[in-house]
Amino acid sequence: MSSDIFARNIPRLWWALLALVATLLPIAVGQAAPAASEYDVKAAFLFQFSRFVEWPPESFASANAPLTICIIGRNPFGSTLHEISQGESVQTHALEVRVHEQLGDLDGCHIVFVSHSAGPPASQVLAYLAGKRVLTVGDGADFTQLGGVIGFVNVDGKVRLQVNRNSAETAQLRISAKLLRVAEQVS
Repeated sequence: MSSDIFARNIPRLWWALLALVATLLPIAVGQAAPAASEYDVKAAFLFQFSRFVEWPPESFASANAPLTICIIGRNPFGSTLHEISQGESVQTHALEVRVHEQLGDLDGCHIVFVSHSAGPPASQVLAYLAGKRVLTVGDGADFTQLGGVIGFVNVDGKVRLQVNRNSAETAQLRISAKLLRVAEQVS
């Protein structure tokens, strides 16, 4: 029975592992394999954030309500984030991915990725979500300075994380020490 569960999850696990491994480990053969795209790596991180962040129970409509990952603006992940999270759950919460263009559609989201284009500016999204129990994630060093919880920054061609602990505390989110160890903390 447990081998059936493992076999069903191989495609999703493969995507997450592929995105991380392709960027972290060089191939020890004559030619390097094509690296995962920047947004494949970021999709894998978003998926993993659901496992390393704890939301207060009242963040969910019920004990079985989904944990919702929302993207506001253009979806830079293509189908990767949907494929990684399909059929996955965190504790009793199935993962659900949604793409939105308007701020009012973000109610009920647990993780919000703020895309750079075709959507409201990050400052407007963060102002709308202020005081809500939402993990805000975006691109650039200025994202956490604006009040976002986690910012993706590119350092020497690699994706790095910045965490604004004050913003996490304001949103009543508990970030695992494991995640904090791999991130630069900005406040």
